[in-house]
Amino acid sequence: MGMMILKRIVWTIPLVICVSMIVFSMMHLTPGGPVGTLASNPKVTGDDLARIRENYGLDRSLPVQYLCWFRQVFLRFDLGRSQVTGRSVSRMIVERLPATLELMGMAYIIALLVGFAVGVLSAVYRGRLIDQIFSITSIAGMSVPVFWTGLMALYIFSLKLGIFPAGGRLTGGGADPGRFMHIILPATILSMTYAASWGRYIRAGLLDAGKGDFIRTARAKGLGEWKIVFKHSMRNAVLPAVSVMAMQLPTLFTGAVITETVFSWPGIGRLFYEGLQRQDNARVLGIVVISSMLIILFNLAGDLINMIIDPRILNKGVSFRDRSGVSGLAVDSAGATRREK
Repeated sequence: MGMMILKRIVWTIPLVICVSMIVFSMMHLTPGGPVGTLASNPKVTGDDLARIRENYGLDRSLPVQYLCWFRQVFLRFDLGRSQVTGRSVSRMIVERLPATLELMGMAYIIALLVGFAVGVLSAVYRGRLIDQIFSITSIAGMSVPVFWTGLMALYIFSLKLGIFPAGGRLTGGGADPGRFMHIILPATILSMTYAASWGRYIRAGLLDAGKGDFIRTARAKGLGEWKIVFKHSMRNAVLPAVSVMAMQLPTLFTGAVITETVFSWPGIGRLFYEGLQRQDNARVLGIVVISSMLIILFNLAGDLINMIIDPRILNKGVSFRDRSGVSGLAVDSAGATRREK
């Protein structure tokens, strides 16, 4: 396990560098370049633009600019200063990071609770009306764009009904009900796609586990359906779902960009969007570097969770089917494990 973690950390370095190179090049290909916003200002003269380009090193070739930026960020650990506000990019990110983590945490909890509830109910009442309703809503949740759902939620629950605030984040410590009212709507919208997907995985895992001999034995003993689900089937059905949940955790970070923009949530996602609008080169590149590192760390954490749950993942040649509970290890009613044929 230690060697695997070391390899993943080593591969992180070239991956982050490749991402930064692509974004750095794209930022310079935008109309007007990094100083495009200043160029459209009638009060800024040509001499002012030339002086600004020289101060930021924009008069050099693109490879030289990237090497200078790379040395500043990866060797000096300095993300530079915003070309729009003049503030330190590192400080701007640190100020917005708690809001993004708060939104991600709440969205993950909602998706976890709703996904498990939907998956279990759909499996227990397979083919019935409740299963059909959950199937339709799950497909809709995975298909409808987040920005459209967010705008509709704002229109219905904020403008028409006035139940939730129209946007923003309420700061302050303690269990303030107003703070919960500000976060519940954006967190719910952000969690919809993941709750729908995880619910389908839970349903499929429970149905597959229900085909095992140990489940038929439990039913023959006269155990109730709910007791069979939570005491026997869930042990085998939860592994594929947990794997998906761990792997999709980083996508919550990227999905927060749209959600924070729609709901005016003061997180890193909105900070990134504002940087793109104002062509703030240093801000966008700094957020890309930090976000890439966080996503890679989340992926590594997901792999560790999977290995803790199922140590067989470390073995070579183990396929996803071997880990799905259908042809892998089955937990019988006594709690022991055996290999299904």
